[in-house]
Amino acid sequence: MNIINRLFWKGLIVVMPITITIYVLVVVLTNAEGIFGRLIQNHLGKGLYIPGSGILLTIILMVLVGLLVSNFITGSVINFFITQFERFPIIKAIYNPLRDLMSLFSGGGPDAMKKVVIVELDKLGFSAIGLVTREEFGEFPADVIGKDKIAVYIPMSYMLGGFTTIIERSKVKEIDMPVEQAIKLAITGWIKADKNGV
Repeated sequence: MNIINRLFWKGLIVVMPITITIYVLVVVLTNAEGIFGRLIQNHLGKGLYIPGSGILLTIILMVLVGLLVSNFITGSVINFFITQFERFPIIKAIYNPLRDLMSLFSGGGPDAMKKVVIVELDKLGFSAIGLVTREEFGEFPADVIGKDKIAVYIPMSYMLGGFTTIIERSKVKEIDMPVEQAIKLAITGWIKADKNGV
C-alpha cells in the first residue's frame, strides 16, 4: 500500500498542474472565442466565420490596446478614462488590485516593483524574500514614516496571500533576481529551485 500511495502522489503531482493549466487556458480561450467569434458571425456572416478567429481577434485587440497605451497621446486619453473609471469605489476596489497584480506578473509598473530583496526580520528570527513596492512616501506627513524606510511586499507560499512591511533600508539586501523567478520561489515554498528558478 505504501508503494501504491507514493506512486499515486507522484502521478498526482505531475497530472494536477498540467490539468489545471489546460483547464484555465481552455476556459479563457473558449470565452474569447465565444464572445468575439459570435461578433464576427453577426457582422461578417457565418459563411465567412473560421473557427479560432475569435481567439485571433482577441490577441490582435490586446496588441492594439498595448500600442495605444504606449503612445503618448492615446495613452493620455486612455489614462484619463481609467482615472474616471476608478472614481467608483466598488470598481476601484476590484480594478486596482487586479491591475497591480497583472503589472507585477508582466514585469511592468514602476521600477521599484522590479526589485527583489531579502528582508532581515531580526526580531522574528528569520529572513524572507520580498518585492520592493515603494521607496517614497511623499503623501504622508514627515513624522509618520521615517526617511530611510521602504515598503516591501512579502508573498506567502502557494499564493495564500502575503503582507507588506515598512522597513528600514539597512534591513533589506537587494539581490540580482527577476521578479518572476522570486514569485515562483515564493509560490512553491522554495521546494524547487534550480538555476532558472523554475
